[in-house]
Amino acid sequence: MTAFFVPGAGDLATAEDAYHSMRRQLALSLGHLPSDRRIRELWTRRGSKDCVTEVGTPDPISGDTVGAIFDMGSHQPFVIWYQPRGMSGEKPSRTYEVVGCNAYSVVEFES
Repeated sequence: MTAFFVPGAGDLATAEDAYHSMRRQLALSLGHLPSDRRIRELWTRRGSKDCVTEVGTPDPISGDTVGAIFDMGSHQPFVIWYQPRGMSGEKPSRTYEVVGCNAYSVVEFES
């Protein structure tokens, strides 16, 4: 199993701060706080493509680096949060993407 991390966040304290900040931003945008479930991989169908989306790797659809994956709750969608690109801090095409609520598999970080 893999220990919890947020890409580019150096140490665990910085990763925790970044993670909680992303959760708060999603709550403001989507109307409720995501669960605190720490998801590392999400296996799901997006559009017509089966995808494995993993924190710290390029998203199989957008190519942007996945910074976090959030569970918005029972019968609610998952949200993929993207990291800025490269050292210049270039922004991804979008900050996050709301995907379906059905998943083939969800792999969490070790606790």
